[in-house]
Amino acid sequence: MRIVQDIRLEEFKRIEHLLYGINYEVWFNLYGPADPELGLTDTLKRLISKDCEISGVVPSTPNDAVSEIMDMVLYKGDTGSGPLELESKKSEISELMGKVFSSIGIEDAEMVVEFGFKNGHPAYPVFWDFAYDIHSKGLRWIFVGSSSD
Repeated sequence: MRIVQDIRLEEFKRIEHLLYGINYEVWFNLYGPADPELGLTDTLKRLISKDCEISGVVPSTPNDAVSEIMDMVLYKGDTGSGPLELESKKSEISELMGKVFSSIGIEDAEMVVEFGFKNGHPAYPVFWDFAYDIHSKGLRWIFVGSSSD
């Protein structure tokens, strides 16, 4: 028997619980800190999977990244899939996401790049997903999230 321990941020675990719903589940992970001098593909291969290939690399800004991530996190879904009772949970979810953003210093990031996974995505995205390469205060973070059914 193999025992696996979930060592991700407690904020992620709580947000995932809050957003659980009908045919709907979210997943988040933060990889790093990593060497900011290493190329993005090499960083992903070291931190996530040797099978990682990227696509759609687009420069972003801290404000745009936070806005786009929050739009996805607070996705309402539809009658067949989506988080349960989202309205009553928005405040707590926003507060928890704020803690995550602060912990990686996204507000003060020198560089934020949005990218996609051509291969090697660490989750199973269905409704939405995001991946950001964030450079802040001499550190590099890879922030990935997705939702599935």
